[in-house]
Amino acid sequence: MDAVVHLGGVTSARSEAEYLAVNGGGTASLAQAALTAGVRRFVYVSSLAAGGPSPDGRPLAPGDGAPISAYGRSKAAGERAVLSHQDGMSVAVIRPPAVYGPRDRAFLPLYRIAKLGVFPLLGDGENLASFLHVHDAAAAIVQATETDGPSGGVYTACDGSPHSWRELVDAFAKAMGRRPRLIPTPPFLYVAAGYLGGLASALIRRPLPLNPEQVDQMRQRYWVCDNEAICRDLGWQPKLSIEEGMAQTLAWYREHGWL
Repeated sequence: MDAVVHLGGVTSARSEAEYLAVNGGGTASLAQAALTAGVRRFVYVSSLAAGGPSPDGRPLAPGDGAPISAYGRSKAAGERAVLSHQDGMSVAVIRPPAVYGPRDRAFLPLYRIAKLGVFPLLGDGENLASFLHVHDAAAAIVQATETDGPSGGVYTACDGSPHSWRELVDAFAKAMGRRPRLIPTPPFLYVAAGYLGGLASALIRRPLPLNPEQVDQMRQRYWVCDNEAICRDLGWQPKLSIEEGMAQTLAWYREHGWL
């Protein structure tokens, strides 16, 4: 094999040990196997969670920041395993932010809520986050695989400037043709819901999408990144704006009966 793209991983687990076993240990095993087999290029798809949120709204440089979740720490462990082989084979790490688009179920509830004519906002709705449409995410991965960039590069990729939740509502409204009513939701309600989700997860012995750690991540003011390094080293550029991406995703959901 000339190249390996490692996209496998777990995004929900009952414990940090489960995250680390797959996202850390599994990645280390695959990277070692690729090195032994003489693979030329190894691309690891990590996560913005591996670097953690920004404290001041400025994108973090690789090596700055710190993950604040078990998932983020496990993805950071996978990064370290891959980067430890950068002298033996060409390796690259991509940290996508929130990825959305066709076949994605994580953002589907937001579309369904907005379709009802309402949209809950966490706090003032001004928390900023970077986003990336799945087609642009795939193109970035292909570019990192086919381009002979510097070994050991750690890249973030997004659709441009970060977006507030209010801007997301504007994109939803433009795609749907009507604007949902914004309902500010006190943070303590999210905290309570996360606590109940964590309790339910412990009772049924399987992970659930809403838990205290997930709520803590949602409450962070800045989950942001930029495209400077990936554009410079690999020549990648995003093609879909948040408005275009939301409209395209909505059309796909409707066409396939998801919405």
